[in-house]
Amino acid sequence: MDEGMLLLRLARIGALEHYITLTTREFGEELGMSQQAASLYLKTLESRDLIERTKTRSGSRMRITPRGLELLQGLYEELRSILGVRRSVDVIGIVYTGLGEGGYYLSQKGYREQIKEIFGMDPFPGTLNIRLSRPDLPLLDLLRRGPGILIKGFISGDRTFGPCLCYSCEIEGEKGVIMVPRRTLHNDTVEVVSDRKLREVLLLDDGDEVHMRVNYPEVAEDEGTVSEDHGP
Repeated sequence: MDEGMLLLRLARIGALEHYITLTTREFGEELGMSQQAASLYLKTLESRDLIERTKTRSGSRMRITPRGLELLQGLYEELRSILGVRRSVDVIGIVYTGLGEGGYYLSQKGYREQIKEIFGMDPFPGTLNIRLSRPDLPLLDLLRRGPGILIKGFISGDRTFGPCLCYSCEIEGEKGVIMVPRRTLHNDTVEVVSDRKLREVLLLDDGDEVHMRVNYPEVAEDEGTVSEDHGP
């Protein structure tokens, strides 16, 4: 069985969006082969940096790595012209106060006008910062690579503002938009944009746990050029 098919099987049981715990016996049953063969396949995927794996008492805790995601992305592109798939994933995170960058970026006309045009909302000048739980961190790798709805970069004054990918979401029943810069200093955080101040609407404080449903993929109308500058 080739690596792509092995990764597809792992993705099907959740290893693309989350860390999963799986025994070699269970993986063997999933593949219809012996425990020994399944163990060998997992070792091969790990040695080629296609999965990240840590052994525990209850099995192996694993997820598909960015390199494994690239391999799957290649398979996806082959099917993309034939099959249109829209998926959603439920994640859990913790609310925290950021440094105010979200409000600064959303005050820029270049971002605000695109959000109005694409999503039909006049964004509140600030974002709700949500730190994802560790099992849900792989979702960020997926969102950064797209496909998503592209917000184009622009130049304002002497400053270049980078592009980002956006995804519709629902957080505790309130609709919003996740903005994901291709390059960011935050490796565990999503920033949610809404036309209302979500902290007040949902009565949220720092440290509160929230549940969010993220919709993906949504094919960008224009892939554009990704800037190396920091986005919102």
